[in-house]
Amino acid sequence: MRNTKYTILNTRERGVAAILTVVIVTAAALIMAYTASMLGLGELDLGYTSQKGAEALSVADGCIEETMRRIRLNTSYGVGAGTINLSVSNGSCIINVEDLGSNQRRITVTGTTGDYNKKIQTTLTLTGNVIAINSWEEKSD
Repeated sequence: MRNTKYTILNTRERGVAAILTVVIVTAAALIMAYTASMLGLGELDLGYTSQKGAEALSVADGCIEETMRRIRLNTSYGVGAGTINLSVSNGSCIINVEDLGSNQRRITVTGTTGDYNKKIQTTLTLTGNVIAINSWEEKSD
């Protein structure tokens, strides 16, 4: 003869164990889904920041090129003028041209796109209207 009390308790224990297993597996799945979505959002933000930084660098590089073109046309362009503001299609630049003597110039440009800035500093030598680039450096400040 089987013990019915033991069989009923064993069935209840199995039901509680099954429910507890389902709760634990569901909680783990929810935690993994939440973590995956947060990582995805972080990657989206990182991609957006990278894109805007690249745009700001492109604006700054274009302004350096434009400044060198203007110096080639007029070798005294920007010297002693302080900062020069230049607007371009997808941003703006703040340009500073310094005369270092010996026909050398230092051009510092900060390119801006929205809230993102990139700064480039270039040193060049003038020989008549010919420009030789001595250095081109992205600055962190």
